[in-house]
Amino acid sequence: MRKTALILPFLVLSVFASAQGLFKTIIPTVPVVAGESFRVQYFVEDASAITDFTTPDFRPFKLVTGPDVYPGEKNHQNNFRQSKNYVFTLVAAMPGKYIIPGAVINSNGKLLKSNEVRIEVILKENAIQLLNKEQLQVSEYYLRPGEDVNEKIRQNLFLKVMVDKRSCFVGEPVVATFKLYSRLESKSDIVKNPGFYGFTVYDMIGLGDKQLATEYVNGRPFDVHTIRKVQLYPLQAGRFTIDPMEVKNKVEFSRSIVNKKTEQKIVEGVLNDEADIPVSGTEMVETEMSTSPVTIDVKPVPEKSKPATYSGATGRFTIMASLEKSVLARNEEGFLVITISGKGNFIQLEPPSIKWPDGVEGFEPVVNDSTDKTQAPLKGKKQFRYGFVCGNPGNYLLPAISFSFFDPDSNKFKTVFTSALQVSASTEEIKTILEEEKKTSIAEQSEKISRIAVGIVIMLVLGILAYWAFSKKDPAPVIVVAEKSVPADEILQGVITLQSAEDKEFYKGLHLAVWTYFTNHIELTGSARNKENLLMILKEKGARKENIDTLSGIFSACEAGMYTNASLKADKEMLLQKTKEVLGEIEKSLF
Repeated sequence: MRKTALILPFLVLSVFASAQGLFKTIIPTVPVVAGESFRVQYFVEDASAITDFTTPDFRPFKLVTGPDVYPGEKNHQNNFRQSKNYVFTLVAAMPGKYIIPGAVINSNGKLLKSNEVRIEVILKENAIQLLNKEQLQVSEYYLRPGEDVNEKIRQNLFLKVMVDKRSCFVGEPVVATFKLYSRLESKSDIVKNPGFYGFTVYDMIGLGDKQLATEYVNGRPFDVHTIRKVQLYPLQAGRFTIDPMEVKNKVEFSRSIVNKKTEQKIVEGVLNDEADIPVSGTEMVETEMSTSPVTIDVKPVPEKSKPATYSGATGRFTIMASLEKSVLARNEEGFLVITISGKGNFIQLEPPSIKWPDGVEGFEPVVNDSTDKTQAPLKGKKQFRYGFVCGNPGNYLLPAISFSFFDPDSNKFKTVFTSALQVSASTEEIKTILEEEKKTSIAEQSEKISRIAVGIVIMLVLGILAYWAFSKKDPAPVIVVAEKSVPADEILQGVITLQSAEDKEFYKGLHLAVWTYFTNHIELTGSARNKENLLMILKEKGARKENIDTLSGIFSACEAGMYTNASLKADKEMLLQKTKEVLGEIEKSLF
């Protein structure tokens, strides 16, 4: 079930001077009727620093609901601030004059109190008398005798679609905003969302974000709900149409004079399942409405002066390259990180092409996006993390990387470059690193000796069993995904018999066994199932740094053995033993 959103009625603001207009109490400016509900709103103009809200004591009023919290957006000197509304529904049993107390918030450690306001509660009979004297303004919920209901709905409930431009270049975003304007008591069901054919769509605001505001149309205040706001990035030149959004409504009216503030409920695809039985004295009217189709003309980027390296990026960007390590052990995996920053069509950016020098083998990058969805075009950065392996010792120069984009503001192509980077592969091998870590670990923790001895005995027993198995000429064991809670020793058991197999088979088996172990303890699926995420999760869980570093070295050794044709001289038995030890320590401390 999708979340529903409630559009607040228009309320006149009462400013509290000591809070400098940042925190206000809002009530109806006309008398409310005894026995009928009304709303009190506490409005925070800048909610970014709010850490606490204290509900006031509303006695003698009866609290019906609240606080209902609604985020919003406030335009302050062309800077949009995230506002917040705390809304309470109250009922007064008896007529009279009362004080609505202020609420208290904590803003940056400072307590602020909103203003107290006076409110008058009158009998229904008195409300009718005031209406007859044209002293009381009744909400549009009241359907007057002889009033055209269809015309009233047309003037007080409608949809709008707004776009920030109707012509753009390929890759330049168009921002489309769908809003519902209401002064009525209604329930709206979005039965058809618009189609955005020819565009890549990036959602900025959705129905669940509850973006509420008040806007004036022809001098009259409307409750406005932003149903959807999207950035549309055109994929090719041509003329494209944004289809209409279609909405069905159930509008309720009262045949008797009631000073009720109207409410708006918006859902998507579920309203027709609700049975609405009008209460006595009310009338339910069903209607449909839609936005108008919008045509966008998409221009191709100029062919003149288009760089050969241009791949569709539109906006304004910078590029930077860095190495996580500039000195690597022989066959140790290194990482080249390319960062593209700026504003533009990030969701369409392709990984830059890398010209790896001879002797260096590169792999597909892991991509990480960090963008601000409130900005149009998207603002932020996109990182491409390329793994690579140097096959032989020596110095390697990674050449400068170029990145071309089209800047629609200047109507020109631009190309930016990274610096060239040098990486060195030493004659030292991963084997040496692991051996030194093992010696250090044993020296620091003498209590491991007994556990290592037990492990050796187990390995000897398993080795004898493996020899017997091979003498029977049975096929090599298969690493099977184990059930949860299976110890690391058991998961690694099948790898022992692979030590005499080819290098790639051994490293592939060990790599699979390690991932099998962690998959049974940590849920990692899809693109999240990568070495970097796993090591980060282990760090967050409190794993020791030396264990994380050792595990990273084991992964690098396996990847080098699996994906390269370089000759590896690492001691397989030692690497397997190191894997047993580090998994055992992680298992003992975390799982």
